[in-house]
Amino acid sequence: MRGKTGSAARKGGSSARAADPTVGARLRLGALALVELAALGFLALRLHDVQVRDSETYESAQNRTSLRRVRLPATRGRILDREGRVLADSAPRYCAALYLDELRAPGRWSNTVARIDKRIDDLAAVIGRPREIGTDEIWTHLKRRRPIPLVAFRNLDDREMARLSECPEPLAGVGIEAEQDRTYPFGDLACHVIGYVGRGTPDDSEDAKTTSEPVRGPDETGARSFDFLLPDLVGRGGVEKRFDRVLSGRGGARLLRIDAVGYAREAIPAARPVPGRDVVLTLDASVQRLAEDALGTNRGAAVVLDVRSGDILALASAPRYDLRAFAPRLRPETWKALLADRDRPLLHRAASGLYPPGSIVKPAVALAALSSGALYAGESLVCDGAFSLGARRIRCSSRWGHGAIGVVRALASSCNPFFIETGLRLGWDGPRGLRSAYEALGFGSAPMPDSSAGVLPDAEWKKRRIGDRWRDGDTANASIGQGFMLVTPLQAARYAMALARGGEVPKLRLVRDPGSGLAETNLVIESRLPWHPLHVALVREGMLQAVEGAHGTARRARIPWLRWAAKTGTAEYGPRKERNYAWIIAFAPVDDPRCAIAVVAEDSDHGGQTAAAVARHILVGLYPPPPEFAAEEAMRTASEAHESSESAEAVESGELQVFPDSVESSDSADSDESSGAADLTGSPDER
Repeated sequence: MRGKTGSAARKGGSSARAADPTVGARLRLGALALVELAALGFLALRLHDVQVRDSETYESAQNRTSLRRVRLPATRGRILDREGRVLADSAPRYCAALYLDELRAPGRWSNTVARIDKRIDDLAAVIGRPREIGTDEIWTHLKRRRPIPLVAFRNLDDREMARLSECPEPLAGVGIEAEQDRTYPFGDLACHVIGYVGRGTPDDSEDAKTTSEPVRGPDETGARSFDFLLPDLVGRGGVEKRFDRVLSGRGGARLLRIDAVGYAREAIPAARPVPGRDVVLTLDASVQRLAEDALGTNRGAAVVLDVRSGDILALASAPRYDLRAFAPRLRPETWKALLADRDRPLLHRAASGLYPPGSIVKPAVALAALSSGALYAGESLVCDGAFSLGARRIRCSSRWGHGAIGVVRALASSCNPFFIETGLRLGWDGPRGLRSAYEALGFGSAPMPDSSAGVLPDAEWKKRRIGDRWRDGDTANASIGQGFMLVTPLQAARYAMALARGGEVPKLRLVRDPGSGLAETNLVIESRLPWHPLHVALVREGMLQAVEGAHGTARRARIPWLRWAAKTGTAEYGPRKERNYAWIIAFAPVDDPRCAIAVVAEDSDHGGQTAAAVARHILVGLYPPPPEFAAEEAMRTASEAHESSESAEAVESGELQVFPDSVESSDSADSDESSGAADLTGSPDER
């Protein structure tokens, strides 16, 4: 019994020892299970965070790596004249483009480039046009703008579009894209005013004029700027540049989803472009055409203003340039030719051309002297054919002199000694000096944005530029519109309008509606000169006699059915003063002025000839002949070509460049072709 009992005890102990490993294993398995459950729980929590709580964040990050934002240009607004006629418009131009995701080739990038290059050759053969881009452009596009179609041919015409659409074997990877272009229904009319556009992007336009708001992608938490900017039209000059923000509108956007290699896989509309607004000018297209036709082949400018409102009706410069050469793209050789042209067709002469004014300043000299008491209304000054200043004599337009002459006849015949003496009485500086009178008339200040202020010198200006003090010779020069003073045709027209309005200088307007939909109609008077009506009437009579008087300097341009007032001028320039700027300012009708005109012709004869003929052409267009004068005017028009071939009559020169303590003069014969006899009392023309 004891043996069995001992044996049983040993067996029970052995069983207990055998059970210990089983318990440990279970414990280890339980711990491992807990770890696994914890890991699964952690993964479940993270999966919840990724899929639910932070899903938008991760989706946005994914979109950031796969979406590209493309800015879409807006349709550019129109430029209209005062009657609603379209001067500049926008139209689509169709282009042949290659979609690179359909043309990529396996292997090296050079394989893809070769395939694209081959497709461009195929496309050129179909449309019948030499290829326009080479391998370098293909490489550049692949590196920088891979998701965007590569434009291979621009501005396809109807024939080329038909050939492409009727191609028997459609070209894979080829499509039609539309680009914006600028059109000009009136051709080069008012080209300097309208200005030109160029291809650009919002980044290189001033003040970010064509920017768009950043676009939010699908399920993004924030907005991003654009990755690609399609070429847009950006104003580079004139109204196109000044109102670029208004005309450009606001660009839209498209989102492109790209693959890992960078090719576009999907296009997602994001924001539609907002078209630009129209800008309405005060120009009248018919008056502008009239002024440009009147200038003809002359280099120069013609300005026509509405005396009642201050509106600019015409702002013509010659020569002109072709606006269509700038659209859809300006060729480099065309730009170089324009810059190299000696006639400077890009210069807006009407607003920015600087010229010595010559004798057109004499009405201002007379009014300043009459207003200040330096000259009396009935006073006469003696002209013996020259004015002595220092060791020099400044000759008059009449070599024999005018004798005792008053302000009316002095203006009509443009007597230099009369106005030099009057100017010296006034002096240059001081509140009643000649410079103050010129300044009050707007000389020395820009009439409108993007125009020149000209040059209105003073003693400090001369000291700084010439290194000398102001002398009487400078005042004498300025009294007859020579010397350092420079004006623009637009300033001269504003001055003519002030003469027509009796001393009121209105603010000029070129833009009637700057895209706001509300036309500006209020007349703003910038300054009023203290001119007495009697003095204004005297000057007006002198300007009328310049046209209608027997010895008036503009008598050749008389219009039988229209009474108009004018002052001509001829400003000499060049090393030997052998070249002339021919001037005229005018307003009409003389009793109820409605328009003011200024004309300048470069390298011309004299103001009473070329410039006066241009002004007459404009006035006849504005005030057509009544039936009783129609036949006479038709005969005159028919004979103008013959008359222009005749030699111009010579005139005595008295408008001279004055240097310190000296006055230079020139001398020439004086004859009157209309009477066949020498004119001993007045000049057939003036300087």
